[in-house]
Amino acid sequence: MARQRVIGPDDPKYPAIRRRLFWTSIKTILGYLAMGGLVALALNFFKLSLSAIYGFGLIWVFLPVVMWWFSDKIALAMSKALPADPSNPEHKRVIDLVHEVWKDSGLKSEPPVYASPDERPNAFATGAIHRKAVVAFTVGLLKIGLTDDEIKAIFAHELSHVKHYDVAINSLLQVISSVLFMVVQTGVNAWLATIKIFLPKEKRENFVPGIVTSLIFYAIFWLVGQVTQIIQYFVVRSRESGADAGGALMTGKPCDLVTALETLVKRNRENPPKAGREDAYWRVMRTISTIDPLYDSLEVQPEPKGVREWVKRIWRDLHLTHPPVADRVTQLEKMNGGACERK
Repeated sequence: MARQRVIGPDDPKYPAIRRRLFWTSIKTILGYLAMGGLVALALNFFKLSLSAIYGFGLIWVFLPVVMWWFSDKIALAMSKALPADPSNPEHKRVIDLVHEVWKDSGLKSEPPVYASPDERPNAFATGAIHRKAVVAFTVGLLKIGLTDDEIKAIFAHELSHVKHYDVAINSLLQVISSVLFMVVQTGVNAWLATIKIFLPKEKRENFVPGIVTSLIFYAIFWLVGQVTQIIQYFVVRSRESGADAGGALMTGKPCDLVTALETLVKRNRENPPKAGREDAYWRVMRTISTIDPLYDSLEVQPEPKGVREWVKRIWRDLHLTHPPVADRVTQLEKMNGGACERK
């Protein structure tokens, strides 16, 4: 089947969309350079080589690889999603719309469509490689009055994730993060052992009591964990922006995603996840969903007052998995070449 790009170089929207894709790619590269730089810095600081990193801890390197390869099965199991039923008119509508978008996506393999019983409107895509990819929607997505074009815009965003191997990009960054943790762990252990050697024999047994050692490790690994998470979320946000642009390139209608995002956020804010199991579930799923139901909001945040509030704002923003919806809308309207009409 012949593929075609809806927006070509002669389209006035094309340059803005390509610029957005370019800058999101630059951000992704910067995130990788930052994580790789931390590994190199840690190796140099502790005077180690990667060959010195071995043992049971290697499981933490392979775990992200395993989760990447089985990402489709893990996400579908967590969301309790089942194959969309073509005999169900609502499901058939989504299947047909996804097929329409796929024809213009440039993907050779068409991802199967799944339906999750969750009443909170959202969608996601996952899969290690193109032929293992799946897309899914929650039943709540069909109950908020979205138009066909808006649903197509949502799945164009998701298929853009698939097309650009975003699951693999994010998983590989987790692998590098795991390597960093192992380097730090090996280095700190070696450092403590080296200090111990220079102590008199009678004092070695009492060097750094267990509780103090635990506190040292906790402080170091908390700091490393926060830094690596900030870098990972920086890359995840860049991939979300890239998927917005990639989806706009497929449909040719950036404004359809604008109105879809605003509707999704509004409905999710009306019925936020409850504390407990729902909250924990969406904390896991938020990184691959179209919007983050925990933190996305249409409300304009007031300007922080004082240094403490500024620090809290910056700290919160660094841990977002998606750019704020207002920012996504602004960028999509730039790609559109002007403000979008609302319903």
